[in-house]
Amino acid sequence: MENSTWLSDVWNNVTTSSLSTEDDFHSTYVAHIRYIALKVVYIIIGTVGVVDNLFVIGVFTLFINIASKVMTT
Repeated sequence: MENSTWLSDVWNNVTTSSLSTEDDFHSTYVAHIRYIALKVVYIIIGTVGVVDNLFVIGVFTLFINIASKVMTT
């Protein structure tokens, strides 16, 4: 082998970070903001889904009430 440290150099480049502490801080800050934004989006989607299901249940209830009144007259 002409370069016996080639694999160890590649392994060191893969496993160590070349970012400075400031770049590392910014990347973790952006990741945290992204995590919070994703949580907010999930909460909004979940809330809209629950409200939509409650609306459908209300429409079915009103339909049953109206249908029972129509059948009795």
